[in-house]
Amino acid sequence: MKELVNQGQIEKTKAMVKLPIQVDGIDENILSVYKIPLHYLFYNDENGRISTGIAKYKEEITPSNDLEDSQYNDKISKMIENNNPNSLKKTQESISISGQNIHGWVLDDGRIIDGNRRFTALRNIHKKTGKTVFFEAVILPFSYNNDTEKMKIKKLELSIQMGIEDKEDYEPVDLALDIYRTTGGNNPIMTEADYADASKIDLKTVRANYDGVVYMKQFLDYIGAPADAFDIIKDARIWSLFYTMGLTLKKNFSNDPSSQVQKNRTINSYFATILYLLHVGTEGKHARTQIREYGSNIVSTGANDRYNDEAEDLAFDLSDEIKEHNVNNFAELSKALTESKETVENVGNVYQDNISSAQNGKSVDDFLKSVKKSERFLEDLNKNGGLVGNVNYKSFSADQIKQLQNHMRQINLLSEELFNKYAEESK
Repeated sequence: MKELVNQGQIEKTKAMVKLPIQVDGIDENILSVYKIPLHYLFYNDENGRISTGIAKYKEEITPSNDLEDSQYNDKISKMIENNNPNSLKKTQESISISGQNIHGWVLDDGRIIDGNRRFTALRNIHKKTGKTVFFEAVILPFSYNNDTEKMKIKKLELSIQMGIEDKEDYEPVDLALDIYRTTGGNNPIMTEADYADASKIDLKTVRANYDGVVYMKQFLDYIGAPADAFDIIKDARIWSLFYTMGLTLKKNFSNDPSSQVQKNRTINSYFATILYLLHVGTEGKHARTQIREYGSNIVSTGANDRYNDEAEDLAFDLSDEIKEHNVNNFAELSKALTESKETVENVGNVYQDNISSAQNGKSVDDFLKSVKKSERFLEDLNKNGGLVGNVNYKSFSADQIKQLQNHMRQINLLSEELFNKYAEESK
């Protein structure tokens, strides 16, 4: 890009913008905005949303500008249009009327790190009208081809996104995958703490998203789907289940080998339960509520071993049956679940029986706690001569003392009746 500027192929505008954060390699705090011909630019395949969308294409896709090969930009453009057509239409209409009001950010090789929707709108305007249009953007002296600059680029990208008023929020799955790809693997771009700092997302939330992706990927393996078939999760609306699952597993299992064995059994039970919830049409917030109750009433209690014992063989059988269908998308998964109806419903029976039992047990526990609380109150009264706190008998009138006697007599009578009732029930 800078070379093209020097050659007069790219024109500098009068606009100047402030760098959102200090970055080694950029000395100026105020940077120029340039009018860049569209054919020099291309979408960023390292972007969280775009990299998730690219995963749908089975063939290898090489990022390139329109001068080299327009197919790459055309495919990503179509994906952006399909993701949020109303938002793109609004942006396109605004630019057509009043021009590009918000500048973008591009790297020296023409890769756009902010402004994908605006770039898409400009490409559409050019195709529709034939007019020459430009993408107005800051040019950063970095490239993803240089490993030492990747962290700088990512920090800038996240910081820039934080400062955009009309920014389009990540879908939860895309955000989680961006966190996973950026902070994980053998050669992470940055740490989870770095990501949290740059994005202004709580560190605990960053870690929970990362863990959620770990279990989401394991789930895709469990059903025999491609490792990058994330559209299954989006279309099924079940991402929050893996996020919640990760929080529960982290809370209840340690790194001790025996604990890890129980954790692995529980993971399979989770996956089978999720498939059952999908089969009966439970999705979105309702599914998240169900999986939370499963976590709190089963996984986090002594009932977990029993659940795993009852669900283990069914979980393995269900995995094998689903894998036979070579699932690649949500429609195929739904069909596979229908054809595995008997096994899925058996998983459902285990789930419903154990949830019901756990909830009933919880109600009994709450009842016993209430009775015990009453017992302790009376014990405290007896230890303190029939009084509580700083109250003394001089504070009572004679009538109030009589009332106390009547209350205690009634408590005694009721206690005797209940004692006899419980004795009958225990026979």
